[in-house]
Amino acid sequence: MLPFHPRPPWLTGRLQTLRALRWPFPARLAEGHRLWLPLPDGDALAATLHLPEAARPGRPLAVLVHGLAGGEDDPCLREAVGALLRRGFPVLRLNLRGSAASRDRSTSHVHLGRSEDLAAALASLPPPLVNAGVLLAGWSLGAALVLLLLGRLSATPGLPRLLGAAAISPPLQPDLAHAAIDAQPLLGRALLAAYRREVLAVPARDLPPALREAAQAARSLREFESRVTAPRFGYPSYAVFCEVNRPAAVLPRIRRPVLLLTAADDPFLPPEAAARIAWEDCPAILPLQLAGGGHCGFYDRRPEALSVRALLAFFEGLADEPDIAAGRAVAAFDAAA
Repeated sequence: MLPFHPRPPWLTGRLQTLRALRWPFPARLAEGHRLWLPLPDGDALAATLHLPEAARPGRPLAVLVHGLAGGEDDPCLREAVGALLRRGFPVLRLNLRGSAASRDRSTSHVHLGRSEDLAAALASLPPPLVNAGVLLAGWSLGAALVLLLLGRLSATPGLPRLLGAAAISPPLQPDLAHAAIDAQPLLGRALLAAYRREVLAVPARDLPPALREAAQAARSLREFESRVTAPRFGYPSYAVFCEVNRPAAVLPRIRRPVLLLTAADDPFLPPEAAARIAWEDCPAILPLQLAGGGHCGFYDRRPEALSVRALLAFFEGLADEPDIAAGRAVAAFDAAA
């Protein structure tokens, strides 16, 4: 486990999480270009493209994916966008199905297993944007989708060349993550309420009154996924839903380099989720667990969050010299320790 020195006043995992997901003063960004990326069923995902002022030839496109009930304006995403742009990367912020930005062209909601949405969105990107390849970065649910894409869909026809990815605070074991979230009296309740609002706000023909009532009545995330998401999308049970879409299960099959970042004090992800994984069977994964950082936070005493610095080092290594990408990421942590 790597040391972590939190930035005051974000001294606990819960405070780090609030800073990452709900900070009311997000990083300032120049206005981007709105894209709509079509999905096979007629829905479309909203995305915002940013091009750096000082573009560096040959830089791959960085695609950023938010977490559950989030969106492109989550503070942790905006901070990463600014840092990537300063280093010459073009950046695309992707809004998942059912999120506020994509709602007008959504007929259902995202869930842990819909990595095919991410694959379809990437396949629809204009060729000039992806000629140099694509780097993926996901936070929380977005990180799970990135891992599932790399583990089971990376050979999908039409996908651009995927160079690698960063997965920040992914729910590797969904059932354990749901239990941890439900055990949080404030953060867990707030996340469930935001998720419920998002699902019910989408006009959908496949959400009959019985499922709407179940969504309104659910008192935990586990109950919501069991009584709403699993039956809505054809899973016979909550257990099957979690097992089929368990990111930990696909890690040994991933063949693109992945930086996987977690924190021991994450209020949503228990440490035993990572402890159960045989990392020696996952040669493409660089797992880094910090003593602190919360869920998607990692705000230490430097201007840029430690997660952002590690992501940048990893991406610059993949863009310039793939064989040294992992070494650059580890060096970013050594410098912070």
